[in-house]
Amino acid sequence: MRRLPFTIIIFFLAVISAAQSPHGKNFKMECGDCHTSESWKITKGNMNFDHEKTSFPLIGQHKNINCKMCHETLRFSGTAKQCFECHTDIHKNSVTKECSNCHTPQTWLVINISEVHQRSRFPLLGAHQNQDCSQCHYKYSDLDFEVTGVRCYDCHQKDYMSAKNPDHKASNFSKECEDCHSMTAMMWNTENFSHDFFPLKGGHNISNCYSCHKQGSFAGLSTECYSCHKNNFEQTTNPNHMSAKFSTNCLQCHTINGWQSASFDHSITGFELTGAHKTQSCESCHSTGYSSTSNECYSCHKSNFDSAKNPDHLSSKFPVTCAQCHTTTAWQPSTFDHSTTKFPLTGKHTSTDCGLCHQTGYTNISTECYSCHQKDFAGSQNPNHVAGNFPTACDQCHNTNAWSPAAFDHSQTKFPLTGKHISVSCESCHQTGYTNTSAECYSCHQTNYTQTQNPNHIAAGFPTNCEECHTTSGWSPATFDHDGKYFPIYSGKHQGVWNACADCHNIQNNYQAFSCITCHEHNQQDTDSEHQGITGYVYTGTSCYSCHPTGSKEGAFNHSLTSFPLEGSHTNLSCDNCHKSGYSKIPTDCNSC
Repeated sequence: MRRLPFTIIIFFLAVISAAQSPHGKNFKMECGDCHTSESWKITKGNMNFDHEKTSFPLIGQHKNINCKMCHETLRFSGTAKQCFECHTDIHKNSVTKECSNCHTPQTWLVINISEVHQRSRFPLLGAHQNQDCSQCHYKYSDLDFEVTGVRCYDCHQKDYMSAKNPDHKASNFSKECEDCHSMTAMMWNTENFSHDFFPLKGGHNISNCYSCHKQGSFAGLSTECYSCHKNNFEQTTNPNHMSAKFSTNCLQCHTINGWQSASFDHSITGFELTGAHKTQSCESCHSTGYSSTSNECYSCHKSNFDSAKNPDHLSSKFPVTCAQCHTTTAWQPSTFDHSTTKFPLTGKHTSTDCGLCHQTGYTNISTECYSCHQKDFAGSQNPNHVAGNFPTACDQCHNTNAWSPAAFDHSQTKFPLTGKHISVSCESCHQTGYTNTSAECYSCHQTNYTQTQNPNHIAAGFPTNCEECHTTSGWSPATFDHDGKYFPIYSGKHQGVWNACADCHNIQNNYQAFSCITCHEHNQQDTDSEHQGITGYVYTGTSCYSCHPTGSKEGAFNHSLTSFPLEGSHTNLSCDNCHKSGYSKIPTDCNSC
């Protein structure tokens, strides 16, 4: 049997060895980092592996321990990294599991315990710095640092109970020791009580606590003045607080400097004292007490209102809102600002006596001009407003400067005045009044229409919408848009060949009767003969210009005169494309073609 070469054997052993690595499948390090070809056994002196490059560098005592103390198996992944995972908690969970808060990898001994304690939830201050650990940590000898509590009272209950000057228990003192004692003090009897929640100033700067606090209790005392000063409130007679129904909120008038003198800031009530009110005695307004006092002027000044004669407030039915005319400076003089109402005074109104408009009183007065100027309206003769059926909206023509002259802005109506209408008297159009006047020309110009002879409008059957030929510049000359409405006579072949309408409209009494052959020396028989074979030809007397709009002999029907103007591709089509059945009653919807 032939032997395999030695190199191949080594290769197979290496493959087998790699596949069965005791360090796990994900172990990426080279074997030579720790092992040698001499033996699988390793020594720290022969290793090339650098533990400093891992997530757990070896420092202090960790450098000297055997690897197996941390790496209990050959699988290095998942090795514990927290102190408490390797080191038994001898403090029985009385402190945090973060060993590094107190210990270092160099030694388990804690040499800076005071510094460590300052970082804890209970820094050592004052007398606490000199105390033995066992005084608070009662299981200190077992390295169990559990404490009774972190409140002062938890350790100092005996001190609280035994205190006699004053007796804390009998006086029901707060058990929050730091309210009176300082944690930085070196002695228990160094009181440091802060009365800041109720500053002891002014009259409250007293040395005897029991002036306010009852013997045996310092708790539950109200901070309301009245709770201590009830007797002062009830015994005061100048003024008598009880009968005047004063508020028991002493601070509204008094300060902690003394029960007297007292001063009241009236501005906090919503009724600031100004003018003559400053010098009035309180009883002048508060005759029935100091609560629910009305701040309406009339409640105090009813007698002034009732006795006023210039003008008489009662007979004139003045409103009782005194502040509209009077101020707190004095009852007189008084002024009323009419601009604050819905009817500011302008023009002649500013010098008009109040009684002329306020004859029935000063409330619910109409702001309509007619309510005061009815006599002016009824007495006007030039023009007569009543006979002319004028509207009673006086401000359409008049203003507050004077009743006359009056000016009406006709442009604000539906019929602005232009041309000759500007200088026409109002009565010319408003003969029956000034309301519901027709804006149709014929309503005023019927006489002009009926009397016109050149041409005779009635005989010719002219329409009555005068603006088709006439303008407001004058009844004549008149112009009619013959080119736009019918066919061109001011341009094309007809231009300059006629002098008057009657040249073509030769039936004087009927302008609607019209025949082309009258001027063009044709006759019905010859015209019909010349148009034989023309599809849709029907002579109506005025139908010639449909195909001969310019007067030329060649036919050229003007399709734009119909209800279907030709646009786009329709302009290039032959007539027969659409007019297969003739030239009358041809549908204009696309679908028909």
